[in-house]
Amino acid sequence: MSSPADWPDSAEGTGTPEAALQLALDLTSLDRAAELVAKLSPTLARIEIGTPLAIAAGLAAIGRIRPLSRPGAVIVADVKICDAGEKIARSAYAAGADVVTVVAPAIDEITWRGVLAAAADRGRGGRDPAPVLVDTVGARADPAALGRLAAVAAEAGVAVDLCLHRPKTNPPSFAELIRPLYGHRLAFSHLAVAGQLTPAQARPALESGFGPLIVGGAVTDADDPIAVWDTFRSEIRASLVPSATPSATGGRGR
Repeated sequence: MSSPADWPDSAEGTGTPEAALQLALDLTSLDRAAELVAKLSPTLARIEIGTPLAIAAGLAAIGRIRPLSRPGAVIVADVKICDAGEKIARSAYAAGADVVTVVAPAIDEITWRGVLAAAADRGRGGRDPAPVLVDTVGARADPAALGRLAAVAAEAGVAVDLCLHRPKTNPPSFAELIRPLYGHRLAFSHLAVAGQLTPAQARPALESGFGPLIVGGAVTDADDPIAVWDTFRSEIRASLVPSATPSATGGRGR
């Protein structure tokens, strides 16, 4: 049986808190979203145009957010594709998105192949970031179904990330959340996690094998979003510091 150590490197191994986080702009005001990104820009490696923002402001929100972002920042369009896959994906990419999201439990093979066709034409191939993020959106992970999606993506030559979305009620531990996927050689570049994450959960999520961590309401709904974001970064930074426990030979262990 495999473990998180057998998965492709998570954001925990990249060495910076920014690489381990994705800020989801789950807002309906584009002005508020732009103001927040402008303030946090140096610390944002991945910025998500949240579904509420995409609906309220349209894909034009990408064009407003992109110039405020630091060079090289990844823009994720959380369009939650479950139908009209190729059309929606092409529209999001044309608007400037680097990544689009699909709803794993709802997508059929024709829709999925359409998304992959659009992603392949985007020209990223296997380069990071993967142009598609498959989101379980609260449903229990179905390893067999996810494996089929991964196989079709591999056939199309498109890198794909997976996000396990924690249930809103009685969410399992991060170890329990990831466990159903043990032993399955899924061709996902990264294993993200989302769903009401708090700063205190950052370290156990990373240690369970997740990364990046997708953070939305904890920051966007906070009275002081900058302070909350900084707390997330501090928690992750602490998890990235090598242990100073002396080894049996008298040296310092990791």
